[in-house]
Amino acid sequence: MQTNSFISNSIIKTLVYANVFIAICAFAQVELTYHLFSIPANFANNSYLLFIFLSTYLQYNMQRGYMINNENVHSERALWLLKHKKLLTYSIVASLISVMFLCNNLSWTSIGIMIGAEIISTLYYLQPFNLRRHGYIKPFLISSVWVISCSLVPLIENQLVTKLSIWFVASQFCFISVLCLLFDIKDGESDYLAGVNTYVNKFGVNIAKLICFAFVAFSVICFLQFTIDIYFIVFAVIFNLLVIATIVLTNENRDSLYFYLWIDGLLVLQTLFYWCL
Repeated sequence: MQTNSFISNSIIKTLVYANVFIAICAFAQVELTYHLFSIPANFANNSYLLFIFLSTYLQYNMQRGYMINNENVHSERALWLLKHKKLLTYSIVASLISVMFLCNNLSWTSIGIMIGAEIISTLYYLQPFNLRRHGYIKPFLISSVWVISCSLVPLIENQLVTKLSIWFVASQFCFISVLCLLFDIKDGESDYLAGVNTYVNKFGVNIAKLICFAFVAFSVICFLQFTIDIYFIVFAVIFNLLVIATIVLTNENRDSLYFYLWIDGLLVLQTLFYWCL
C-alpha cells in the first residue's frame, strides 16, 4: 500500500515524468567535479550548473515527447506527458531561451564540444538516424555525452585538464556506462521487439551484469590512478560496493521507478558521498 502510494504521488510523477529528477542528477554530477577539483563558486561556474540543469531538462523532454508513438501512447508516462503538454511546452521554450543566454559564459572550445554532445543526443532518437538502434554502443554514447557535459567541460572551463584529471573522466565514463547497461535490463523486451540488439537481449541478463562488474572494476582502477587521497579512495570503494549491490539486485521485473529513481539516483548519491569529506 505504501509503495503504491509512493508511486502514485504527484510530486514523484512530476520529478520523473517531467524529467526534473534526471536534470537534478546532471546538476549533481557537475557539483561532483567542482567538489573533487576544488573549483570555486563564481558567476561562470554557477551559470554552468544552471546551464546543465536546463539543457538536460530540455533534451530529455524533447526526446520523451518525440518518442511517443502508437505503441506506447497509452502508457502511464505518455498519458501524463500528453496531459501536461502545454505546460511542458512553455517550460521547454523557456529552457531553450535560458540555455542560449547561458552559453555566453562558456569558452568557444566548450561551446563547440557541447554542440557536438547535443547533436549526438538529438541523433540518438531523431529519425532517420536513430542512433539508439545501435544497441551495442548506445550505453556508451549516452555515457560519453554525460561525462563530456558534467566532467570534461567544467575541467576545460577551469583549465584543469591534466593527465590525472583525465583518469577521473575515464572513471566517470565507466561508472555511468554501468547505469546505462542496467537500463537495458528494463528495456530488454521492448528493445527486442524493436529489433535493437543489446547485451541484455542478445547474451542475457547475467552476461550483461558481468559486463557491468567489469566496468565497475575499470572505474575503480581509473579512480586510483586519479588520486592517492586515502579518504577519496575509501569513499570510492564504499560507493562502488553499493553499485555492485545494485547490479546484483537489478532485474527485468523491477518497477520502472526503481530505474528512474534509484539507478539514476546513484548519480546524485555519488556526489553526496564525496560531499561528506
